[in-house]
Amino acid sequence: MLNTMQWTVTSLEDTAAVAQEVLSLLAAGSQARVIALHGDLGTGKTAFVQQLAALLGVRESVTSPTFVIMKTYPLEQQTFVELVHIDAYRIETPAEMQPLKLEQLLAESRTLVCIEWAERITELLPEDAIHLTFTINGEQRIIMHTDHG
Repeated sequence: MLNTMQWTVTSLEDTAAVAQEVLSLLAAGSQARVIALHGDLGTGKTAFVQQLAALLGVRESVTSPTFVIMKTYPLEQQTFVELVHIDAYRIETPAEMQPLKLEQLLAESRTLVCIEWAERITELLPEDAIHLTFTINGEQRIIMHTDHG
């Protein structure tokens, strides 16, 4: 059964509200939780991670890790103790993720991992990853989540 949720976003406040709803779908478990972000350049993937990070109490500036591939932010007194932001845009094969020790990272409990351009490493993602697709429709951004559960 497919369960689809869709949000229309016109401001950062809207994006923050979507991030809050997505957070409510997550519960910490014995392994990391993954939010896989899909969409073209400029559709709002990084803005979503910035708003999510703010909700989780990250005070430092969150920017896309396009050139460093991965950034980590410690979280205090949260369901999650660490936010990991990965940008797979420059990844050409899943093997290129090995130096980041992604498999070990995904085995960590109380870790939240957001992956931009997740379609480039689909085979490395856990089955319970939350997939969000970002598109643009005129002045609006559309964020869609489909649950295959």
